[in-house]
Amino acid sequence: MRINWFISVIATIMIVAACGQTEEEQGGADLVDELTPIEVELDVPESAEIGETITFSSSVTQGEDFVDDAREVVYEIWPEGQKEQSELIEAEEQEGHVYLLDHVFKEAGNYHVQTHVTARGLHRMPTSQIQVGEVESHEQDEEDHSHEDGHHHEHEHRTEIDINTSIEGVERLVVQVAVEGLAYTGGDVTLEMWQDGDEQRQWLDLDEIEEGEFELRNIDEFSGTYYVIVHIQDEKLHEHFHIELEF
Repeated sequence: MRINWFISVIATIMIVAACGQTEEEQGGADLVDELTPIEVELDVPESAEIGETITFSSSVTQGEDFVDDAREVVYEIWPEGQKEQSELIEAEEQEGHVYLLDHVFKEAGNYHVQTHVTARGLHRMPTSQIQVGEVESHEQDEEDHSHEDGHHHEHEHRTEIDINTSIEGVERLVVQVAVEGLAYTGGDVTLEMWQDGDEQRQWLDLDEIEEGEFELRNIDEFSGTYYVIVHIQDEKLHEHFHIELEF
């Protein structure tokens, strides 16, 4: 009887240990999934005619997963050299992990199209370009000159920004920023925040606590859902994108 009892105890310990190991392995897998960045393939036609209906599409993946639960997909469109006049339009249709927008350009020119994708706590904002109608030669020459001289448009076209946000109780909000896969440092990260019904927006500067990591402390005054525009700016970069935060 005592031998059988001893064997039973050993078997129970082995089962508990095996279950713990499985949970630990599962937790590790979940951690890997959380750390895997999302990827966005932006598809924009190279050219279009005035009045023609064209389609922009953003295919969103995370590792080998198709992301069909993106929180927000917004297309930002602006004429060459006039980003302050940009137009923000939410994706109108979704086909699985592909988010679509039909658009009509009313004037000729070179345009930038940038998609702002927020999904699974991550953000991507690739940019493409499109020529609409006949573009006057001097406008094209100015664009080519900008590429050769200041590289401003090339930078705008290739910039990819990732962010990850985390709220730690009522103590602090942490925003991690990477530009072109590298931790962003030395610039200003500012939150423009508001809730439904607010007449004024709050502008809050984050403190850089280490490379690629910015924090806002004493967040106990915030409660509920906030709409947020994250502004990232330095001498060479000025980008912004939209997210939502739940306090």
